[in-house]
Amino acid sequence: MSEGMNKLNCEVGDLAITIDCRIPENMGNIVKIISPDGFGEWEGHAEPLFTWNVEIATEGKALHYRLKDGTIGKFNAGPAPDKYLRRLTPPKGYLMDEFMDSEQLQIDFHEQDCLEKVE
Repeated sequence: MSEGMNKLNCEVGDLAITIDCRIPENMGNIVKIISPDGFGEWEGHAEPLFTWNVEIATEGKALHYRLKDGTIGKFNAGPAPDKYLRRLTPPKGYLMDEFMDSEQLQIDFHEQDCLEKVE
């Protein structure tokens, strides 16, 4: 196992976002980690990658895979390498409140006050 594979990015039950995808339509998809799929061959990689069985968690989206005939197929579920996933849910043992300790600042850019230059 290579050094980068000592710690996985995700685990079963996590929500994750897809990153660094070869097929642009897959970039930024939100998926749910269903089960481990083990190590397998993945296009563009000499070494096998650890993959998860995932299902799409974003309404109206799909996972795109290159089929054996070279076409692109759309699916609601399929394999995804851990290398291309980043966890969105906190690790077990952490409360969601620990990650939400500050409220995001939201500004209405249509209001005049927000658009005025500070001098």
